[in-house]
Amino acid sequence: MRWWVFILLPFQLLAQETYTNCGDIIPQNYQVSYDADKVYYWNISDGDIIYNQENSITVQWPDSIGTYIIYVYTTRFGCEGDTSYHEVVIEDCPYLQIFIPNSFTPNQDNHNETFYVHGADGDEIKLLIIYNRWGEKVHETTSNEPWDGNNCQVGIYTYSIRTHNQHYTGQISLLR
Repeated sequence: MRWWVFILLPFQLLAQETYTNCGDIIPQNYQVSYDADKVYYWNISDGDIIYNQENSITVQWPDSIGTYIIYVYTTRFGCEGDTSYHEVVIEDCPYLQIFIPNSFTPNQDNHNETFYVHGADGDEIKLLIIYNRWGEKVHETTSNEPWDGNNCQVGIYTYSIRTHNQHYTGQISLLR
């Protein structure tokens, strides 16, 4: 009697991949070798499988920080076959996610009445200073406190914004 030993190698999925949540993470495709006699079972720890075609899937990973696992195994003629795990790591964005507007209109119409820094990291502001065209301070705060432009003329102002590790300067237009 002869015994045959078969070693089933893992599918050809990379062991790990890393993304940052700086913006939308585009859907990712995963594929393993195809065998018509196999049935493929996919599982992910979080996210959405938006396309599933036997040996190929497309996954929309969440944008929240964490480690997610993709797991695939097969059966062939009712017996369990190949198995593979794949790790996807979503890291925090290394850049500040802020948007600094270039104008605002404090004209009492309840739209765009104040100047402040928008974005997920607006609370990272350590110092915000607004200067008029003569270089005089018209507003200073150690947070993201909005500037309402009261007692200021229509015109172009300069801002200086400091965060824990970055410095931004630019101009803002006060319109009425």
